[in-house]
Amino acid sequence: MKNCCTIGKFEGIHLGHQALLKEVIRLSHQKNLIPTVVVFHPHPYKLLHDPSYKPLFTPTERDSLLKNFGIQNIITLPFDQSLVNMEAGCFGTKLTTLANTQQIVVGENFRFGKNRTGTIETLLENNFEVKTVGLWPNVPHKPLKRLGPNFGVLSTSGVRALLEEGKLSEAAELLGFSFFIAGEVTKGQQLGRVLGFPTLNVYPPGDKFLPAFGVYETLTQIEGGERMQGLTNVGLRPTVTFDQMAQNSVSVETHIPSLVAKPDEMYGRQIKVEFIRFIRSERRFDSTEALQEQIKNDIKELQK
Repeated sequence: MKNCCTIGKFEGIHLGHQALLKEVIRLSHQKNLIPTVVVFHPHPYKLLHDPSYKPLFTPTERDSLLKNFGIQNIITLPFDQSLVNMEAGCFGTKLTTLANTQQIVVGENFRFGKNRTGTIETLLENNFEVKTVGLWPNVPHKPLKRLGPNFGVLSTSGVRALLEEGKLSEAAELLGFSFFIAGEVTKGQQLGRVLGFPTLNVYPPGDKFLPAFGVYETLTQIEGGERMQGLTNVGLRPTVTFDQMAQNSVSVETHIPSLVAKPDEMYGRQIKVEFIRFIRSERRFDSTEALQEQIKNDIKELQK
């Protein structure tokens, strides 16, 4: 079978991206094709602009989202200088041979190839069937409009800005789902249980985008189980971290009041932490007792 595919970075997989995915899936069912996405790794922005750029989602998180939306085939192209310098016609040939593509779904302003010279007409010249999806509309939600013009358009940069400001619900409106971090539960310093608030710890890769350091209301799912409400701290744990290596290690630590199992029974299991609401910024306390008292207040805030 041949593929019906769309092409792009798909960093945020926001509502605009989802419009492309829905059309890919619709046409695939209609024409008996395989719904396919062609993505790039590493993220093009890292090579073209900023090597320290951190995408919203890791490749594993992104691929999981794409599959949940119904994409059956994900083809990853290495984004390197040879691909940057590839002429548009050659890129079209690559799609034919690598992706076995019959149908392509793209946005109206889609460009590709060296110096972005490839257009929809170029795809048609390569004998692809091409379907275009209209430009992303302004988001109609009034709360987003009140944030200013930069937050009224569907864009990954808009999502990132909202997350950096702790505006979780607004970011979720652009994404169509809550921002999340997925990973393996790892043994930490075990200070949470000493404080009376044991945590499930995840250490995201260094190139994963993280929201502003602080404490959040979250929903945590353990290997596909039920989602459980909890408190998650993103940051460096300034009150209880002492050794230099740990001070430089960003962690995502989640306390789930309703969790019966002990954290060490969770080591090695995969969890997904969805960020629902920003509660407060991370800060250093004068003592562990002061930190304990603050966590108690955070839990009260969680239960409101």
